[in-house]
Amino acid sequence: MLPLDIHNVRAAVLAAAIAISAIVLFDVAVAHAQIAVEDAPTEANTGGTWKAVDALGKTAIDIDRQDTVTATSVTTGGGGGWWHPQAGYLASLTANLDQGVDTPGSFVTNFPGWQSLPPYAVGVAERMSTLALNTYAGALTAAQQQAQNFPNEDAALSQIEAASSQSTALLQSNQALTEAVLALVQQQQLTRQLLIDLINLEAVKAGEELDERGQAAATTAQSLNFGIAP
Repeated sequence: MLPLDIHNVRAAVLAAAIAISAIVLFDVAVAHAQIAVEDAPTEANTGGTWKAVDALGKTAIDIDRQDTVTATSVTTGGGGGWWHPQAGYLASLTANLDQGVDTPGSFVTNFPGWQSLPPYAVGVAERMSTLALNTYAGALTAAQQQAQNFPNEDAALSQIEAASSQSTALLQSNQALTEAVLALVQQQQLTRQLLIDLINLEAVKAGEELDERGQAAATTAQSLNFGIAP
């Protein structure tokens, strides 16, 4: 066996260490290069997703923020709450005609048509005159009460206008628009109430005239027939 030379041993160990280090460094460099190449498309796509780009040049972050704003806009209310039903008010307007002829039943009772005048004809004529005038007075009262309510209507419309102009969300704006539509519907109800009064007046006027002529003709016919209704 050849004697060991300590210098030769050291040189051999050093050479082996250098070779191993070179192999490890080479493998690391290759692995890093491979990772960089394999991740490059992913990184590019990720960057493109967050940086880019719709037709308006918005980023994904911009779009996300816009979605949040939209969600808030369609869930934030506060543009309504001023509508109140007016069935009671309409009923009070119509009730002004209660002292006159205001129902089909009272119309038939007070305007019997072809019927000779009774011995108490003066009392009948007096009652009919009073009822007819009460009907006209009630319609006039209803019209005046509506006119006196105009300031309240203006105040309600001002609230709706303010809600609309101050809306900062889509839901608020839609609620204010709904309030405006309801206000228009209520105006139509008030117009219909006046139309009901007008129809009532025309019916009473025509009924009174026709009844007067019919009773006069019936009375004449009965007197010519020896007091017997023909």
